[in-house]
Amino acid sequence: MRWPQVFAPLRHRDFRLLWTGQTVSSFGNSVRGVAIPFQILALGGSPLQLGIAVALNTATSIVFLLLGGAIADRLPRRGLILASDALGGSVVATIAALSAIGQLRIEHVYMGSVALGAADAFLGPAYSAIISELVPGEILRAGNAARLLGRSLARIVGPTAGGVIVVLVGPASAFGIDAITFFFSFATLQFAKPPRLAQAAHASILRDIREGFGYVFSVPWLWTTVVYFMVVNIAYVGQSGVITPLLVRDSLHGDAGTYGAITSGYGVGTIVASFFVAQITTRRPGRLMYAFELLAGVSVLGIGLLPNPPTVVALMALMGVGLSSSTVIWQALLQRQVPRRMLGRISSIDLLGNSLINPVGPIAAAALVVSLGPAGTFAVTGVYAVVLASIGLLASPVRRLNESEQIHLQPMALESSGDDEGSGG
Repeated sequence: MRWPQVFAPLRHRDFRLLWTGQTVSSFGNSVRGVAIPFQILALGGSPLQLGIAVALNTATSIVFLLLGGAIADRLPRRGLILASDALGGSVVATIAALSAIGQLRIEHVYMGSVALGAADAFLGPAYSAIISELVPGEILRAGNAARLLGRSLARIVGPTAGGVIVVLVGPASAFGIDAITFFFSFATLQFAKPPRLAQAAHASILRDIREGFGYVFSVPWLWTTVVYFMVVNIAYVGQSGVITPLLVRDSLHGDAGTYGAITSGYGVGTIVASFFVAQITTRRPGRLMYAFELLAGVSVLGIGLLPNPPTVVALMALMGVGLSSSTVIWQALLQRQVPRRMLGRISSIDLLGNSLINPVGPIAAAALVVSLGPAGTFAVTGVYAVVLASIGLLASPVRRLNESEQIHLQPMALESSGDDEGSGG
């Protein structure tokens, strides 16, 4: 029996260890995501204090992203992931212990949010960059699809498990489980021995960051796509937490069950995407990426025009397919075309562009809903996304990239190799 291509990277031992640990850790993060608001409310916190905890995490991650990318190009990426897991596990274990003995205060949650945001800023670029070291170039897209699959499964199962744990035994146990998953990820990655890339000489962190930006803006297909994702994100960033709940209440006249079905539809779409996009072969991945972006925009527009529960669930699934597939294709393009010595910095710049709108996006979405209503907001943001994706499909320089070109896949000097199964999978 021929296994789906999304599982091909798992035949490589080091990637399998990384993927297993990070998937389990993502499950723990989803459990923690349920526990945090209930813990803050149990401490007598207000909605504002809950918002501050979330904002501190997001803002810290954004502030440290460029530094995380520069460090990922200076130090072994495996070591950065290990450090991130160790920091995350220690922070969450401390919160769990304080909660269990009744000594936790909201200020402790704030400090934990800052520390976890910093850990994420170093993990993200290192994880994105290390994939090209662990799997052969011909299955890079499948490697990113496998990463998507693990994260999607964790985000579907984790919140349900987190809700059950918080209800039955309380937030402290949920935090404890998340800490265990961090340490599990740390332990599994200890057994991985990726190739050690020879490190180039570096002058200063700031010069490294400037070099990263200089490279991005010297490559037309790169900077135009980074800017595209930054701008189009306006259409999506406020959906889950603001527009969709109001659509359920005001247009669909539904309840929490309706909202759960809609969000599950998106999750199913991401899982379908992880299988589907790994199987596709194309010589022009840039065009395919924008085609999936167009599918996502049309789905958003459709939700605004046809706001009834079954249609919204189906269109949310299609949006999940479109956005997740385009992300996987884009990540694989970066890993194939960007020099490995700069991949951490370029990944961090890309992540920064995607994240800049996050702090103000929900506020802007709420303002649109007040003016247009939730269905109208979906329609307008859908038109906006369709127009941008169409421009990209017709005019973006990334359309001309040929996937068979492996400009920067040639390995740098290797000191040792940890892939004991060869490069042929």
